[in-house]
Amino acid sequence: MDNSIGPRKIDILLFDGVNLLDVAGPVQAFEAANFGGHNRYQTRFLSLDGQPVRASCGMRLIADAKLAPAAKGADLLIPGGQGVDALIDNSSLHHIIQNRARSEGRLISVCSGALVLAAAGVLDGIRATTHWSRAEDTRNYPNVSWDLDRISITQGKFHTSAGVTTGIDLALALIQVDCGSSVALSVARELVVQLRRTGGQSQYAFHLAGQFAKGEVLTQLIEKIVAAPHLDWTLEALAEEAGMNARTLTRRFKRDTNETPAQFVEKVRVDHARSLLSGKQPLKQVAVDSGFGDLQRMRRAFQRRFGVHLSDYRNMFA
Repeated sequence: MDNSIGPRKIDILLFDGVNLLDVAGPVQAFEAANFGGHNRYQTRFLSLDGQPVRASCGMRLIADAKLAPAAKGADLLIPGGQGVDALIDNSSLHHIIQNRARSEGRLISVCSGALVLAAAGVLDGIRATTHWSRAEDTRNYPNVSWDLDRISITQGKFHTSAGVTTGIDLALALIQVDCGSSVALSVARELVVQLRRTGGQSQYAFHLAGQFAKGEVLTQLIEKIVAAPHLDWTLEALAEEAGMNARTLTRRFKRDTNETPAQFVEKVRVDHARSLLSGKQPLKQVAVDSGFGDLQRMRRAFQRRFGVHLSDYRNMFA
């Protein structure tokens, strides 16, 4: 970023029912990039009418001004939250977003804010993500190439993220592009977060499955599978690791994850392989590192999970 032409301006849309973390997370990351007297980012908080709003947590938020169609190249960030549903059919907001899309600024969404961009038609024909819980809502926008297992997706000037804490991930990625890796790393250290998380939303769901499993033994086993999917996790090996017989282990897996141990292991390995496919590793090495062992097994797993050939998947999403 060339600070000789001034800071990068980012407008943040506020609305009733906004998720406070969707706002505060990215904004704090941009503010941290200004530490040390730097003038890299300038944020403004805007509402549709310029009036205060109330976040979903009950906090009252004061807007700096009213959202306008033109902003001299400023980025527009649309957070998510329960209030998104009231914005989806707002034609005035759609008009503003469409005008912003024709300007120099970036369009950024956090969580379900992507649905507002989709409703305005600006995501048609490109890839985007949103929070996993909004999968059903994305069906209303079939012209968007949704990938709900991605932490964030950048397509030209459009930047979408999965939601809540992933807004920080997206902000760090933008800071890295704007200011360089060293600045992004210093921000990540300040916020005590990873500079770049690997895997997708489902990966963190696996960890949650472990945390909410009934019993410490199954919790620990799930964590071990997620941490080391390349190990030989046969049903017998899993049962031995858990210290129970195979039938009991299968029953508890179905109870807590709605899947058999084999299905759960395959899902973990597929997700790990997906993160590796974004690199330049040969497919055979990806198969080994993710625990499939051979390429054919990995191909069959991708076909089962996504209904597409592995090569087609890599061409679309790598």
